[in-house]
Amino acid sequence: MNAPRLQVLLVDDEASVLATAAAVLSEDFDVQCTRDAVQARRRLALQPFDVLCTDLHIPGGPSGIQLLREALAHHPHLAGVLITGYREYLDWRDRLDAQGLFYLVLKPYQPPDLIAMIRRAAEGARLKREMSQLSSGLAERKWSTR
Repeated sequence: MNAPRLQVLLVDDEASVLATAAAVLSEDFDVQCTRDAVQARRRLALQPFDVLCTDLHIPGGPSGIQLLREALAHHPHLAGVLITGYREYLDWRDRLDAQGLFYLVLKPYQPPDLIAMIRRAAEGARLKREMSQLSSGLAERKWSTR
């Protein structure tokens, strides 16, 4: 039996970039697309996603970084991927990665690089979910044996 396909929410204000990335990712993942933060928040509230992949600069509210922070606060098992063409954000990478906030993809990227990063992020999300389930199972057993 096949494992369920991973759910990816892709956010970018450039229609051509969104369409291309969605086409590349849709071979391996179930992809939904949105062009701004407002629509992204709505989709996140309506269904669970494994990965939120967003451009740094998006209309409708916060930056991609702020959208990821918000989403991860409400959905702790979600993995975040930030896409940016601004190389100066590389300086932030170690600090932000240490906080477990997101994975970083620099533009221009090759499709296999984006797919690999989404897979890596999704694997991180899966591990977080499993650890959470194991911890809650241990806590339940501890309380039930008292």
